[in-house]
Amino acid sequence: MSDTTAKNCFATRGGAKVGWVNYSWPLARLEVNSQELTVTTTMFGLFETGRYTFSREQIVSIERYSVFPLLGNGLRIVHSVTGYPQKLIFWCRPDSVLRGIASTGFTLNDSGAISPAVPDRGFPLRWPPLIALIVIWNLLLGYESVFRRGHFSFPGPFTLLALALVFTLSVATLFSSGLQSKVLKPGRSVGEVRPALLLIATVTGFMLGILSLLHIFVQSKQ
Repeated sequence: MSDTTAKNCFATRGGAKVGWVNYSWPLARLEVNSQELTVTTTMFGLFETGRYTFSREQIVSIERYSVFPLLGNGLRIVHSVTGYPQKLIFWCRPDSVLRGIASTGFTLNDSGAISPAVPDRGFPLRWPPLIALIVIWNLLLGYESVFRRGHFSFPGPFTLLALALVFTLSVATLFSSGLQSKVLKPGRSVGEVRPALLLIATVTGFMLGILSLLHIFVQSKQ
């Protein structure tokens, strides 16, 4: 972890847990000045997947957080922004980073009225479309597993179709407000599930590309 401190500014790299997605070191960055605190995450260090900026009024507390001593230490940012994932943890050396934050003049106790923390509102997705996607996924893979022998070799077209379906829906949900209204519960924001959707889209997109090339290669040899 590398820390940099300038006048009224502090920045350091670490890991982060944003919603359901965990980013290991050095895929997250914490930047603080006297007015704002920002956590940024990247996918494999190649592109930014999330930028979460808080004013002093939007942070209820910054708490030490530990899963296992010496293995999972960090700071939990308890905030009031409903459009961000509720769980936001920055993996770091807590004492060192707290000193860095304090050096910028960023404080919570003199920021006036602070909004209450985001309450636990449960799972943000509607269950019917999620269950339908799971059923279709299993039907496609199940069909290929049962009828593969004598018809086609792995990876077959139904595996590719299942991956393409999940990839397309993940990307479309990120950008389509119409689709968001169908898969998200009322009053919920796509920002709450953005890290998970980006991870799913990245993994399925990568698998789809590799398996498509393998499928073409296998077919060319038959």
